[in-house]
Amino acid sequence: MLSDIERGLKNPTIKVVSQIAEGLGCTVSQLIGEQTTDPVVLVRKAERQRLVDPETEVERSLLAPSLVRRGLELVWYQVPPGRSTGVFPAHRPGVVEHITVLQGQLHCSLAGRTEVLEVGDSIFFPANIAHSFHNPGSEPCHYLLLIDSSQASSG
Repeated sequence: MLSDIERGLKNPTIKVVSQIAEGLGCTVSQLIGEQTTDPVVLVRKAERQRLVDPETEVERSLLAPSLVRRGLELVWYQVPPGRSTGVFPAHRPGVVEHITVLQGQLHCSLAGRTEVLEVGDSIFFPANIAHSFHNPGSEPCHYLLLIDSSQASSG
């Protein structure tokens, strides 16, 4: 699978990219090469590195590439109506996630527990559990995701 991805023969789902990154002990942003050394970083919407899941059309855009080297990923997700992200693998112990819904509704499944988030709602959870997100609505759901792996165990 990795060889097919590297050769451009396969377009992996966001779930698969997350699994590969977790297996390599890095963030998705590090895996796809989002790094910067400039102290002032301007990221225009059209310049964001985007991953679009070919199966679900869920879109992931990194908003702050300069934070990646500090163990933080600030990501904008867009989940089409009626679609789900699929189950993300558990992260290493110490990784935490924070989500804030900007538009629509989001059902968060966290190790068998489901929470319903509306516009303006936020949720914080340890990400060392399987988790998935579903948009039950008729409009796209937009949410911000902050992944903090700065305190994660290395093994």
